[in-house]
Amino acid sequence: MFGTVRYYTDFLKAQVMYNFSGEEMVSLSENYARLNKEINVKAKNSNEKVEYLLNLEKAYVIINKEMFGLKEELAVL
Repeated sequence: MFGTVRYYTDFLKAQVMYNFSGEEMVSLSENYARLNKEINVKAKNSNEKVEYLLNLEKAYVIINKEMFGLKEELAVL
């Protein structure tokens, strides 16, 4: 369902996978910006917009951790 952490996480993961298909590559930050714009259009009110943006931020952090690890983990390597 649009607006949930799961929706954004699944969307961002799918976009990362599409980058391996040989089509035009789109960065994670570009997809984040795209979803941010979509939220601005779809949110019915300011409370919903804030909730959606917070969920997008959580999903973005999750994907970054899965792909790149935590900064502390990288420093140890």
